[in-house]
Amino acid sequence: MGQTVLKIALAGLLHDIGKFAQGSIDIPKQYANDNAGQYQPFYNNRHTHIHALYTAAFIEQFADKLPKQLNKAGWGDGDSFINLAAGHHKPETAMQWLVTQADRISSGLDRATFDDGEKIAFQNFKKTRLLPLFEGLGVDRMADYEQRSDFQYRYPLAPLSSGSVFPLRQTEKSLQGEAAREYQILFDSFANQLGKLQHQDTDIELWINHLDSLLLTCTAMIPAARVGDVIHDVSLYDHARTTAAFASALYAYHRENDSLNEKAIRDSSPDKFLLVTGDFYGIQDFIFSAGGEMKKFRSKILRGRSFAVSLFSELAADMLCRELGLSFLSVVFNAAGKFTLLAHNTESSRKIVATVEEKINDWLFDVSCGQASLGIAMTPGSPSQFYCNEYGKLHDLHIQAVQDRKKQKLNLEKYSGAIDGYLQAFDATLDHPLCSLCGKRPATAQASRDHAALGNNTISACPTCRDHVMLGTWIVKSERLAVVDSDVPSTSARELLRPLFGQYQVKFIKKTALQDDTATDKKVLKMWQVSVNADGTLFSDITMRPLNGYVPLYRKEDEDDDCLLEGKRTEEKTLELIDQINRGEPKTFTHIALKAKTRNSAGKCVSGTEAIGVLKADVDNLGLLMGCGLPEKRFTLSRLATLSRQLDGFFSIYLPNLLAGSDNFKDVYTVFAGGDDLFLIGPWNRMAYLATYLQERFAEYVCGNGDITFSAGITLHKSHVPVDKLAQAAEEALEQSKDAEYAEGRKKNSVTMFGQTVKWTEFKALLENRDAMQSWLDKQYISSSMMYRFNHLITLAEREKIATKGGDVYMDDLDAMKWRAMFGYSVQRNIKSSLKNEERSRAVQDVSMMAAWMDKYGAAVRIPLWHLLYDKR
Repeated sequence: MGQTVLKIALAGLLHDIGKFAQGSIDIPKQYANDNAGQYQPFYNNRHTHIHALYTAAFIEQFADKLPKQLNKAGWGDGDSFINLAAGHHKPETAMQWLVTQADRISSGLDRATFDDGEKIAFQNFKKTRLLPLFEGLGVDRMADYEQRSDFQYRYPLAPLSSGSVFPLRQTEKSLQGEAAREYQILFDSFANQLGKLQHQDTDIELWINHLDSLLLTCTAMIPAARVGDVIHDVSLYDHARTTAAFASALYAYHRENDSLNEKAIRDSSPDKFLLVTGDFYGIQDFIFSAGGEMKKFRSKILRGRSFAVSLFSELAADMLCRELGLSFLSVVFNAAGKFTLLAHNTESSRKIVATVEEKINDWLFDVSCGQASLGIAMTPGSPSQFYCNEYGKLHDLHIQAVQDRKKQKLNLEKYSGAIDGYLQAFDATLDHPLCSLCGKRPATAQASRDHAALGNNTISACPTCRDHVMLGTWIVKSERLAVVDSDVPSTSARELLRPLFGQYQVKFIKKTALQDDTATDKKVLKMWQVSVNADGTLFSDITMRPLNGYVPLYRKEDEDDDCLLEGKRTEEKTLELIDQINRGEPKTFTHIALKAKTRNSAGKCVSGTEAIGVLKADVDNLGLLMGCGLPEKRFTLSRLATLSRQLDGFFSIYLPNLLAGSDNFKDVYTVFAGGDDLFLIGPWNRMAYLATYLQERFAEYVCGNGDITFSAGITLHKSHVPVDKLAQAAEEALEQSKDAEYAEGRKKNSVTMFGQTVKWTEFKALLENRDAMQSWLDKQYISSSMMYRFNHLITLAEREKIATKGGDVYMDDLDAMKWRAMFGYSVQRNIKSSLKNEERSRAVQDVSMMAAWMDKYGAAVRIPLWHLLYDKR
């Protein structure tokens, strides 16, 4: 990547930094007099767009916290950096016009609209808060959200964190008093962290990665447009990122076509841009694949595969950008195994994309035996097609191209038949040439003897499985990693035997020894903090990229938990548990299952089924919402970028912090969570309550918008069940929820547990019924045997409901019609005999509620009943 591309991309990223700095830094009067004419347009007898002047002032005033290139001549070709970044409202050169056009396209505006002046008083800009796109999202809702006064929610003006991602019900008027103070605190936090960023003087490309992360943290809650007659629902960060992407693509296009002049740059008719979307197929099959005997390493391999998949998406996008000569700022979406970047539409670009796709697929086929692959779709577009009222058509074309690409997930002409060299790859000198962990790939001596990763176990391992064990081990021990440009296998216990895509080496590093850990003769491409901070904040001195979910570790309190010792508190078991606590080891699935057992007041195990629960969920109708939920005049790339990032934030930022900080859910394990879905494993009897809590919080997250919902499936398993079986059962439960259809005609927005599918409101009511059933046992109204009798009566009630649905009842179903009489008889016979008079009548009345629930919910009453019975078993 050339330095000029990097400079233009950074100028696009920082072109509106003045909007952030405005009011928080002082500009001397002489500086304003000397520079207003250079950076500010003159309109209605005054200089407008003062934020451009603040952009220039910021670059100069914070020179000591910025790389020296930004305030020094000779960096890249053409204009100085300060003029590129600050001159976008009064461009005077071709290079400045690149950023100007990018700014306009990112805003989705044509020139006449863009230069139409400011309608809202300038002095009120700090009263403006970011509006949540979620509130007005939906085919039937968009007409009700045309003006900012239609919105009842605002995002807090605060750094991005697990808490601030939630919008609050408030109006502009209620926020005016705090505006100046909140802006000042936010900017001061930014300025303080800016000086702490690594690589300021050593590697400008890495530093820009870190800066982008800091800008996300500090400007994701600031609206990009704060004056004028606008709906301020696009964040300053997302506008800046898309501007950087457009500017880079414009420069690359005109450079390659030898047309770097103002006239050509301002021409909006040619197809200058190339939307490039990469979509990984078969990812869940890859994560949950089984075949070998991997019980001892199951949780590590599962963590490692899941994390590897996160790396796939990040690094595939990175490889494309590097081969295209673009920076990482050209990536506009990246979540849940799918990414979209903006490139220049030239013949060489299209060839490069095809070459990279083939290279990645060759590598994926080798390591996944054809389970995973990458499909890339490309759609050309002109600048005018990214404007309001036009981008929707281009977006539809691109989505269709993405869908068409899915029809050929694997090149069968190239990859069908026997795998070349497969049999020859087996090492006959090994006792077990086949990898014991995956049961598919040839084992190697180097991987099998890696005791640092595999321990002292005598096991045959292939390099891929060894790498997954290594990733699964270190991702919970080190929250930082470096990605190095290297195709050489490593012998280090914290690095890969098989670099990703044949060129990306991953190295886990320590915060206290950052320089020593990354000492290498190879170029460091990325340096990430992969976990949100313990307090839920995203501040870091390197790039914050929360790819890692939450993993429950052994804690000091577990030392006194008899359930974890399976009721056998021997000295050996106790010492083993203390060792796991001291080393901060992740809990095994067996111990997570044991956490489901019921304890008495002394902490002793008394009852309960030892099992794990799997919760799988994803957002309903997301494609429809993204494609049709915004009106045409607001359908822009920057809004889609904001929407995609904000949706991902619930799963990747909020959820891990929730699990880590909750006493009820701290033993729940994140397999994956990001984009629009999640897959969690935890003690089975916590998962129903976690699901309802997440559904309630998600409703708050989307401003109570009933058009944005998610569905879930919950399944129970013994801890030794193979992971592919866990995934299959959870997927089937989720699909059952997605297929649910109700009398009012609405589908989805449901949850399935114990094979029963209900709406979320019913699920919550049923869980409350479970508490009522528990109280009957606590008060000794009835015994546990009566609970099992209820199970039979539910079956009869279900048969009756089915039999009477069509009107005619057959003889074989007549016995089901008497369930109510059987219910009344059973209750009277089984109510505790010592209860007399009013006390007995009250008990009969309470327990008889069960019949009403069976009438109302039918077979779904099994949800609370079975939940209780499994807890008592």
